[in-house]
Parts: sequence; structure tokens; C-alpha cells
Amino acid sequence: MIGIGSRIICSSSGLLLAGMLVCGGAHAQALKVQEVPFEANALALSHVTLQDGAGAPVHYFLARPAQKAPLVLFIQGSGCVPSFMLDGAERKATIPYWATLAKQGRYAVMAVDKPYQSDAPQQGTFGSAMGCAGDFNAHFSYETWLATLKSALRHALSRPEVDARRVLLIGVSEGAPMAASLAREFPEVTDVALVGATGSTQLYDFAAGIQRSNDSDEKKLERLRELDETFSAVAADPKSTSKFLWGHTYLRWSSFFAQSTADHLTRSRARVYLASGMQDRAVPILSTEVLYAQLRVQGRDVTFRRVPNAGHGLVKDGLSREEAGKAGVAEYDAIMAWLEKR
Repeated sequence: MIGIGSRIICSSSGLLLAGMLVCGGAHAQALKVQEVPFEANALALSHVTLQDGAGAPVHYFLARPAQKAPLVLFIQGSGCVPSFMLDGAERKATIPYWATLAKQGRYAVMAVDKPYQSDAPQQGTFGSAMGCAGDFNAHFSYETWLATLKSALRHALSRPEVDARRVLLIGVSEGAPMAASLAREFPEVTDVALVGATGSTQLYDFAAGIQRSNDSDEKKLERLRELDETFSAVAADPKSTSKFLWGHTYLRWSSFFAQSTADHLTRSRARVYLASGMQDRAVPILSTEVLYAQLRVQGRDVTFRRVPNAGHGLVKDGLSREEAGKAGVAEYDAIMAWLEKR
């Protein structure tokens, strides 16, 4: 039963009906859409659920602008934290800067939950997939996440409040290769901003981190041999969802190891903004330099913001929570200023 205010759409006919629409014949498995009000950060949002066949439903959230406006899709980093979580009695966005931008009312601001994302609290470290509830780890991979994002973006682009002539994707950490992949597949994507982005593959990130360390050459060689052995173990059992490495399943690692952010993004048409902390210990900035260099020699429109003394979140260590928050907002404000210069 669909609740009050929800909608079902038979996408093959384009007909919008209140309540349940039954599509007969060959269209029996057409996309079904449910849209209900959702409140977070004192904002009235839309929570959209897409169901196509027997797979997992796709959930996305949209802060609707006062008038037709460009779309900004935030793609979060690794782990199984939902896009919104309760903070005391109030539900708040978990993706940096999402609510700050949404409150301006100048853009259609979007977030998508990962496939099989649960609202149950994670029993492990945020950013990892340890202790994720439900079926998340049994299904999560680059391929399933990309399919989810594609479904959500395709639907959002058809909405009347979205100006599909201007689309910005903001990919944070793990979200960077996802944003690059979407830009490659959707010509509507005009602008891409990547924060803490791997530039080649995540396997390169690990090697670059070892080479950049202060270890002796002998120790580096030992660590690089261990990395090769670890990669071989994952490659030998790439579909495993019971074996974990660095906080994620083998399935997750094997699927992301195979992706190159540079390869995807160089095959897109989008303008590109890169932002990386020069002291990033999660994704060495050398990795992002690879991406920047490839885009530059292609003659692409690319901007690279190298943040001195900053880590993965674009802020310096040792700042108070308030100071770190302001510094982070300033970096994302710079992304939006870059977008608006065009």
C-alpha cells in the first residue's frame, strides 16, 4: 500500500497517476516511483523510491529549489552510513556541505543512498563496511553502486524543477570514481568536482602511499611485496563478501581496483575541479596529480586546488570542531564559486 502523497509512475507511458497505477501487458515490470515528504536539517525534502523489477529499491533525496534550477548531486565516501541520520531528535545530513547548499534554495540538491543501505546503526567504524546492517556487504560493489546512481540521476533529470542543462556532481573520496563514471555516461553532466580523489586506481594509491613514506627502501620493498600478495589474494576470490580487507569485502575491493578515475573522466565532456589535502594520508595527493596531468595534456578545462597542510577532509589537523567546520565550508564554497563563474 502506498501512503498519502506518494506517486507511482509507469515510465514507459509517462503517465502520472495518484495512488497505484497498474501497467498491463509488456509494461508490467515498468518503473514504479514513490515520493513522500522528508524532513532533515529543518528542510522539507522529497524522498523518492524507485523500484524496477525484483532488485533493491533505489532511494534518493532532493531539496527542491523555489524555481527551476541546476542539479547538484553529492556522492559520499566509503562505508554504509545513510545520507541522513538522527542526531538526537533531529534528522541531519551526513554528507559534508549538503545541508549548507540545500538551505540556499538556489539548486536542486540531491543525495542517493547506497544499494541495500540500512537505517540501522553501524556496529563498526564509519568509513569502513565493518558492522554494516542488513544485506549491504552482500551486494555492495562499484557495479551495484553505479547502477543505483544511474537510476537515481536519470529520474531526477526528468523532474520539472531540475534544469537538466546544468548538472554538477560532487564526488567525495570513494565518490570520486563514481562521479567520473557518471560523467562518462551522462552527457548532461557539465561539471564535476572531486574531493580527495584517486586519480589512477586505488591500487596505485596504496603503492604511492608506501613510496611517499619515510620508510627505508628495504622496508618499502617489503611493504610493496605485501601489497602485491594482498592484491593477488583478492584477485583469486574477487566475489567474496565474507572475506574482508582494510574494512571492506573482497567484492568491494576487486570491483574498485578495476576502475580508473582518469580513464572515466577523460572520456567525459565535463569541466573538472579537483581539491586535495597536501597531507592526505588516505589518498596521496600524488594520485590526484596523475589525474590532473592527464586532463591538462588533453587540453581540458580543469582546476586543481591543492590545500596546504590539510588531510583527506581538506582541513588541517589540530583545529577545533568549529574551526574545522568553517574551513571545510570555505573549501566547498570555493567549488560553488568555481561553478558559478561559468
